[in-house]
Amino acid sequence: MVSIYPKVSIIIVNYNGAPFLSRLFSSLRVQTFKDFEVIFVDNASIDNSLEITKSFARKGELSIKIVKLPINCGFCKGNNVGFKYSKGKYIALLNNDTYVSQRWLEELVKVMDFYPSIGICQSKIVDLRNKCVVYGNFLGVYGKKRSSKLFKIEDDLFEGAFYASGTALIIRREIVQMMGHLFDDKQFTGDMDLSWRVRLLGFRIVTTLRSTCYHHQGHSSRLVLRNDVNVGYIVFKDKLHAFIKNYELRSLFVRVPILIFIDFLYSVYMSIRTNSLVIYSLPKAVFWNLYNLKNTWKEHIKMQAKRKVADGEIENYMLPYPAELYFLKLKLCQRIGC
Repeated sequence: MVSIYPKVSIIIVNYNGAPFLSRLFSSLRVQTFKDFEVIFVDNASIDNSLEITKSFARKGELSIKIVKLPINCGFCKGNNVGFKYSKGKYIALLNNDTYVSQRWLEELVKVMDFYPSIGICQSKIVDLRNKCVVYGNFLGVYGKKRSSKLFKIEDDLFEGAFYASGTALIIRREIVQMMGHLFDDKQFTGDMDLSWRVRLLGFRIVTTLRSTCYHHQGHSSRLVLRNDVNVGYIVFKDKLHAFIKNYELRSLFVRVPILIFIDFLYSVYMSIRTNSLVIYSLPKAVFWNLYNLKNTWKEHIKMQAKRKVADGEIENYMLPYPAELYFLKLKLCQRIGC
């Protein structure tokens, strides 16, 4: 039976992304895989983003649904709104400050069709700002995060990272329905939490090197966060929130105190290094999590009830120590050839 719905729904959340949209839509227009729709969620932009999007929609070469939000609801809530308008079997997420290769979507769909055990597949992301390639993101068991920019991967499928970047990924609709929502509205980016919840359900997370996304790294976040203190607060807050939601109770008692201690040392270091007030970000983040603990714990109970995989198995995909130490070791090995 032929479906009346597109196979893929591409959700693009936008805030003042006008300089990037023409190239993005042009790259989607020439995709080799054609069975998709675009859900364009605009977060109350004040530039000409909507005019550019409407001009591409009028040409008829792209199926674009435009959803206008009255206020800037952020990346996570914007994607959740977009999901409500989507019809596809697969949901692809794409940042507004990107453009993609011709086979970007075809290669993502191939992976999802061929491997039912894969819940999320990320594209290879070329960071145009820092001139490097991101294959995924690492997480230490005590919370420190880093992207995989130092790696050079040769395999078509890479499964070594803990979580996929929300910049360019594809996820099964049925998984979102199992979880109850795509992103947690209370988080800023939410991609670590999303991947963690997908792993709890027993699905794999991979990156395909045959699909390429080009990203103007940091454009959207710089418009919203503006300074190091806000960045530090958001990172600490979202990370602690994800730990409380997704770890088993016995793991929480071990991991969270050490997480807070390591983040305290890191905030002191960053405050000295950048001559900023980053050190104040951590207590603010801890207070937010304490204030919202009742609601977070309700989410914890719901997610743990759906858990298919124990923490021990999930931690096999995490680094056994802070990510900074791992990457320092990697840099040293690259220099001395070990």
